[in-house]
Amino acid sequence: MKLAHTMLRTGCPEEMIEFYEKAFGFELREKKEMKTFTLYFLRAEDQTAEIELTYNHGKDEKYEKGEGFGHIAIHTDEDQSLEEAYEKAVEAGGEDYRPPEECPGNYGFVKDPEGYEVEILARSS
Repeated sequence: MKLAHTMLRTGCPEEMIEFYEKAFGFELREKKEMKTFTLYFLRAEDQTAEIELTYNHGKDEKYEKGEGFGHIAIHTDEDQSLEEAYEKAVEAGGEDYRPPEECPGNYGFVKDPEGYEVEILARSS
């Protein structure tokens, strides 16, 4: 079995799509229009697991984050330092949340435009 996707609810799908494209190189692979909601599937070229963004029609504000959900994690590219990846995510619209120098290992955290935490992990060889 393989992980298929992680779903995140969004009030602004365009902003979220732009962030994940610019910050992590994800691409919009599929869009499914339903009667009351729209699904957007994003994935990096060399990956199988996706991020599913769900926009419930008429819900145009950010969702409250519960205590149960922690974060999603993304590895850096092989030729990219952790610091470079972190700065790229911040420049793409991510919130400068927990930079690598504040974390005790080879990682850092940004928040995406909806406030979901994204852990950026240094790829180990």
